[in-house]
Amino acid sequence: MLLSELNSRVTAQVRMLAAGLALDPATLAVRHLPERGDPARASFSIADAGARYDLELAGDLAGQAALRRWHDLGPALAARYHAPRILGWLEIVDTPFAGLLLEHVDGVVVRDLSEAPDLARALTTLVGRLHADRDLAARLPGPSHTCCDAYLAGHFARCTAVLRSARAALPPFVEPATLAWLAGEVDRVTALVRSSPSFAVPADLPVHGALLRAGNLRVTAAGAWYVLGWDALRLGDPALDLAALPPVTSTIDPSADTMQATRSIREPWLSQRIALLRRARALAGAIEPLSDWLAAAGWADQRERAQARGQRAHESALASYRQDHA
Repeated sequence: MLLSELNSRVTAQVRMLAAGLALDPATLAVRHLPERGDPARASFSIADAGARYDLELAGDLAGQAALRRWHDLGPALAARYHAPRILGWLEIVDTPFAGLLLEHVDGVVVRDLSEAPDLARALTTLVGRLHADRDLAARLPGPSHTCCDAYLAGHFARCTAVLRSARAALPPFVEPATLAWLAGEVDRVTALVRSSPSFAVPADLPVHGALLRAGNLRVTAAGAWYVLGWDALRLGDPALDLAALPPVTSTIDPSADTMQATRSIREPWLSQRIALLRRARALAGAIEPLSDWLAAAGWADQRERAQARGQRAHESALASYRQDHA
């Protein structure tokens, strides 16, 4: 479905619902937010002169199931884990898209926690509670069998799909040799994961799965902070979340009364998984912006800006990865 058509349908539906949302039709504006490279996902800002909401949509069954899970768990996530409030569920008429209407968090996006040590410590505490949340674990779908399976279904699947698309389209700023080298790096990291005993253990704890990705951590002017992106919530490998945190904050406190601490004691390889997943995360940082660039090719008014952002993100992450791991 064309973005322009989806945008017009979202706008028309929001205008019909404006009174129920306490929005002023005279100043109402609906704007697409080009944050995702997935054509089956779309984000919108909905605002009038006095209020603003975010709309997260999915056009595929898997994406809608993930958003519906966030919707159903929304009160618990807002109360326990600094998630924004969910205001409702919208199905966009005559389109395959449906999703969440959320309160907008007007804050600064945090991408580098090394520059915010207090926030890093607070987020580490939150992640520890999340991994230990037995009530939440009972409400999440079944896990991948092992941490290796979780890696293959996550990092490996995303990176190989993006590289396949990039080879077909060949963005002008990427040499074929670079794509081949990146594919080789994915294979090398995957071989290390497959051969490591540290990835043979169950992936059975609640994980956020997308910390610091796509603006998911925000701090308001008043100092409040919020974690977004809870559609990635699932049972999985806690090392995935810990790998997104600065090294100094991901040290496990053996005295902490959490499932995370228990697991770290009985699983001496947790730190090995964190280290390897940090490399996988850095590699994905160089590959996934190519998906954003490719997705923006189908946009009209925001194409140039979105593609420039994707190119910068790719080139910066590629240089960092080569410096640290090549």
